Amino acid sequence: MIFLYADGASRGNPGPAAYGVHIVDASGAVIAEMGEALGAATNNQAEYAAVIAGLRFLTQTPHRVLTIRMDSKLVVEQLSGRWKINNPQLRELADQAKSLLLEFEATLEWIPREQNFKADANANSALDKGNFSTAADSQLELASIQPRSIRAPRQYLEPTTIIVVRHGHTINTEKNLVSGGDGTDPALSELGSAEAKAAAIEIPKLVKLFALPEPAIVVHSPMLRTTQTAEAIAQSFELDPQADVRLKEIGFGEWEMMDMAQLETDSLDLVSAWRGSLVSAPPSGESVNQMKDRVWDSLGEIIESYRGSCAVISTHMMPSRAIAAAALRGSDSIFWNLNTSPGGISVYRFFGIEYAEIFTLNYCAHLQQK
Repeated sequence: MIFLYADGASRGNPGPAAYGVHIVDASGAVIAEMGEALGAATNNQAEYAAVIAGLRFLTQTPHRVLTIRMDSKLVVEQLSGRWKINNPQLRELADQAKSLLLEFEATLEWIPREQNFKADANANSALDKGNFSTAADSQLELASIQPRSIRAPRQYLEPTTIIVVRHGHTINTEKNLVSGGDGTDPALSELGSAEAKAAAIEIPKLVKLFALPEPAIVVHSPMLRTTQTAEAIAQSFELDPQADVRLKEIGFGEWEMMDMAQLETDSLDLVSAWRGSLVSAPPSGESVNQMKDRVWDSLGEIIESYRGSCAVISTHMMPSRAIAAAALRGSDSIFWNLNTSPGGISVYRFFGIEYAEIFTLNYCAHLQQK
């Protein structure tokens, strides 16, 4: 049996807030102490954050039988199911805590405030001195479960690192030919193969630079150029790449294999209508919305399946833009004005599908060595 003491502090309610956690075993020996500033939050939100952080830490340990002790009757009663949760923000936090509780045989117990002084002190220490974590048998890197910027909203979903690599050059790329998901399937050119190898060398460096987890999977469009790029990257991490048809390039229909300059001359009206639109499609081709929906479908599954870990996605220009659009939550113009170079690397950290940090977009420094 272990005991998780959890508390929150908010100076203003809402105002600058933090959580504190104190975890001990039955003998009183300390297992972990931690505290983290949350930005602006209410006291109840900070208390829930403490429970979530403590439980998330314990999922990394063998401990599965515990008593959670808090001086917040509201949180104890709500998590026990005896009190209704009217506040939508608290309801969301409670759902996250309940999901984590499924992994434990846990008892919730209200205690007087004076018996929770250590968790309270940890919360206030985080407010005054900054985030910290100490553990006897494990280490929790707070930056691994929260956005790096203090200005970012606090997140309670374990993040998934997503590294997106556009495939290297093909002969079609070099000839400026339209090359989508339902036309010819060219291999990487000599230049493209060099770009794929350079990306494979660079990704471990970026992972180390940004202190991110190593890739656990490499997912790729089944087209030959992305498969070859994925194979080069997967070899760096001794992984077996996995294909996902939803990551294919947008279908250009009748425009496939046409010279881009000639296409703009011969079909200017059609091309102009397609550019900037999410619903227009090339003749017998695919709209941006259709492509985006399937890519986001795949992305959501990867994010959910690899929380706390990292996935590399080897794909094409338009799917790369779709993933950037999911991360940036910006205007539709992202699909038209964001450059993604052959062999370029983008690094994101997704906290669910609704929020992401962007570490780098279309990183190309490694391509200067080609």
